[in-house]
Amino acid sequence: MTRWLTEWLPRLVARAPATINQKLLAAFLSIVVLLIMVGAVGLQVLSGVNRRAEEAVTLQRKIAAYRQLQHDTTAQLYSVTSALLVPDAPTLEATVRQLNQFGYDFDRLQFVAKDEVELLAEVRKEYDQFIQVVAKVVDLIREGKVGEGRALQAAQAGPLADRMERITNQLVNRAEADMVASIEASQVARLTSYWIIICFGAGSIVLALVLGYAISWSVIRPVKQMETRFNEMASGDFSRRIEVPNRDELGNLAENLNRMNDELGRLYQQLEAANLAKSRFLAAASHDLRQPVHALNLFVAQLRTETDQAERNRVTAQIDAAVTAMNDLFNALLDISKLDAGVLAPEMTTFPVAHLLKHMETTFAPAAREKGLRLQFVPSGAWVRSDFILLERILLNLVSNAIRYTVRGGVVVGCRRRGHDLRLEVWDSGIGIPEDQRENIFGEFYQLAASERDSRGGLGLGLAIVDRLCRLLDHRLELTSTLGRGSRFAVSLPMVAAPQEPIEHSIASKAMADPASGKLVAVIDDDALVLDAMRGLLRGWGCRVVAAETESEVLAGLADEGRRPDLIISDYRLAGGHTGIEAIQRLRSAFHAPIPAFLITGDIAPERLHEASEKGFHLLHKPVGPMALRAMLNQLLRGGGKAADRPQTTASAGSATNPQQAASSSPAHPLR
Repeated sequence: MTRWLTEWLPRLVARAPATINQKLLAAFLSIVVLLIMVGAVGLQVLSGVNRRAEEAVTLQRKIAAYRQLQHDTTAQLYSVTSALLVPDAPTLEATVRQLNQFGYDFDRLQFVAKDEVELLAEVRKEYDQFIQVVAKVVDLIREGKVGEGRALQAAQAGPLADRMERITNQLVNRAEADMVASIEASQVARLTSYWIIICFGAGSIVLALVLGYAISWSVIRPVKQMETRFNEMASGDFSRRIEVPNRDELGNLAENLNRMNDELGRLYQQLEAANLAKSRFLAAASHDLRQPVHALNLFVAQLRTETDQAERNRVTAQIDAAVTAMNDLFNALLDISKLDAGVLAPEMTTFPVAHLLKHMETTFAPAAREKGLRLQFVPSGAWVRSDFILLERILLNLVSNAIRYTVRGGVVVGCRRRGHDLRLEVWDSGIGIPEDQRENIFGEFYQLAASERDSRGGLGLGLAIVDRLCRLLDHRLELTSTLGRGSRFAVSLPMVAAPQEPIEHSIASKAMADPASGKLVAVIDDDALVLDAMRGLLRGWGCRVVAAETESEVLAGLADEGRRPDLIISDYRLAGGHTGIEAIQRLRSAFHAPIPAFLITGDIAPERLHEASEKGFHLLHKPVGPMALRAMLNQLLRGGGKAADRPQTTASAGSATNPQQAASSSPAHPLR
């Protein structure tokens, strides 16, 4: 019984397909019905008590009427006897009045004793005879025949009075018996009613408690389960789900909690994996960044004391290689930040895939020869629709990884037609990818642990960038691999028909006059070393330069020049908490002209990318290579004062200057 109350009943209520509001309403209605029933029983009991009270009153009236009749009969006989003894007028008048009162009492008796039909009929008969005899006796007395009156009274009135008294005694006895029976019945009914009310009240209380317990526990138990589960989730335990039988809001809440638990568990695992990846990244970045910095320190020290020009040229080339390696590492992080920020908008164009393959062959052929690998690009005359620069970046990463993880054999890059799509495939005979790591390799900062890979590893961002770019371009990415025999990466992109007449490739650069020569450039940066370097570099390109730490100082320098600048270059973070955006806007306001401008910053947070994009500014991230800076400079100056919709990348220039470095580490040139 206890288990039924504590387990089964709450579970039964919980499984009821109704909302909590409906269950509570049903329970309250049940209690209300019981209360109504208790009230109805109480009213019925009160009605019975009232009925028995009315019966008792009626019986009392009957008894009173019967006794009054007895009394009046005796009084009538006494009055007649008095008239016979003293036959004067007052006595006779009293006897007549007594006779009239006697008639009134009998009429009253008929009213209160309607149920005593037979006895009343007998009393009526005797009453009529008694009235006649008494009236005759009164008449005889008035006539002076007192003796005859006395004889008539003795012969008829007395016996009639006795009979009437006997009958009324019967009526009184019966009424008193009924009274006693009514009192006893009232006591029994009162006791019965008392117990009925107690039982109904107790039943209502018990039902209310049972319903309250069942409904409350059908609510409290799931809430406690969910509270416990929340505490477990707060402590990092996402391994368990809760089973709630409720088919109401709590059941839905439990399902949502289970889904949230699963999602949080998945995110927690991702976070753990990300933390491990970040740890690996910090270790790798610390090593890979320290290496070129260490080499730079040594090369700079050697350059200070070196007198041989040939050796100085060699050291300068090595310094350039070390700086390029550092730029590659920083730019890989920048690429991920740009993809995270969602500021990349693909520019879909149609172009021949042969241009892309030719550029890749030019870029990676030296690196393949250095490692003794065969690098083959299968020609293709297909035309595709994609973003040329982003697709180029995808292929740069795939070919770079293939060369890095291939020690013997070679790499083949080619195309296959599949219906309306073209599959751009990169094959290698490298170490292969274990099946349990094929999902992980597309994560950030993940690198295969292999003993035969190229020792000059990157940060493990190359395939993460490939995966995100493929999703951004809606190009399907596929991977097949055999451990120890190599891998194949395939990117499927839409194929289009070749144009009827040959057209010049849209990406190819056109010979133009140097746009920077003689231009006035305003530079704002709160770092004196950066200002000095920018001033020297820009003047070397034929520009006139006004460089200062604040826009106020720049305005003063421009006043000396006597004209507005052709271009503004500003660091994002300036002294006093100001930003380069504010400085550029104030300079534009001062000259009332939309002067071309771009920002340089070392902050790679996605918020900076969003802010610059919303304000319509191009943004370069430090460290900025001279070629990237020159490309942006030329682009804005050629635009005639209008910011271009699509900034140039420095992928091609960077790769061409050092293809070996591009192949040996993750290509990390800026995407935009």
